[in-house]
Amino acid sequence: MLPGTWRVVFSSSGDLAPERAAVRGSGLRSRLWTEAAWRPLRIAIDSIAAVVLPSDCRICNRALVQLSRIPVCTECLNSLTPADVTACSVCGEALGFRSSGSETLCGVCRRAHPRFDFALSFGSYDGALRRLVHLLKYEQFRPAANVLGAKLAEVLRGSEFAADRPALVIPVPLHPSKRRQRGFNQSELIARRAVQNLGGSRFELHPGNLRRGRATLSQTGLTSHQRRENVRGAFIVTAPARVKDRNVVIIDDVYTTGTTLNECARVLRAAGARQIAVATVARVYRAVAEIVLHEVSNQERHAAALVEAAAG
Repeated sequence: MLPGTWRVVFSSSGDLAPERAAVRGSGLRSRLWTEAAWRPLRIAIDSIAAVVLPSDCRICNRALVQLSRIPVCTECLNSLTPADVTACSVCGEALGFRSSGSETLCGVCRRAHPRFDFALSFGSYDGALRRLVHLLKYEQFRPAANVLGAKLAEVLRGSEFAADRPALVIPVPLHPSKRRQRGFNQSELIARRAVQNLGGSRFELHPGNLRRGRATLSQTGLTSHQRRENVRGAFIVTAPARVKDRNVVIIDDVYTTGTTLNECARVLRAAGARQIAVATVARVYRAVAEIVLHEVSNQERHAAALVEAAAG
């Protein structure tokens, strides 16, 4: 993730008359409360419309020929396939062209082991999977959580985690203000659907065991150091006795750098969690990006060599 840029805007709004500023602030609060009140109804209407009035697939833009709970065609849903990479045995990062037959850890985990024991992800955060996450997270199409939860259940079902005793499933929490703004916690919806798909008693959903004690900035555009500082101390274990000596699965939608998940694991470990896994629907593979850049660099060097040979 590239470092972001900061833009500072200076305003003279403080020079406004107090009466005018107060009126405008009151109007803004009223409008925000109105929008918040209507949001659940709008989300419900959008979800019903996606079933009753199908239009175009929101991923490939082709016309939908049959009713669907989400505005995505069968072909795009069938394109959701598990990642096929040689992965780090701890964080799940793709080892890429730098890997060897005996090496099982990525460079980051060799330098500093995460607070969790290992990470699981269904697929790479691109293509149809990325668009489906966006439909849920940014366009409030809650039925997308059914598909994402089912894919996450495939990953958990195939793992050996919690084989000896039931595990607590804890979604990464949103701050209350963020949850009110979005209308739901996408990680909790995905976790709930995953547990429902798994059935049985191997995994137990406990969304209230972890809460976000303070609001944090978006991690997008922050450096690694800024990301760590942004979430440090942001999470609180609400029921340490319930976590003590238990296996825990932390659920999120996307694993980007693992900073947020690592901080969640840190506080759960401090509360006495026995073994901790993190599971996400999608994963941003840094090593895969390195492979692409490596191949492009080789192509550029080859092209330059051809130019030099022709000039000579």
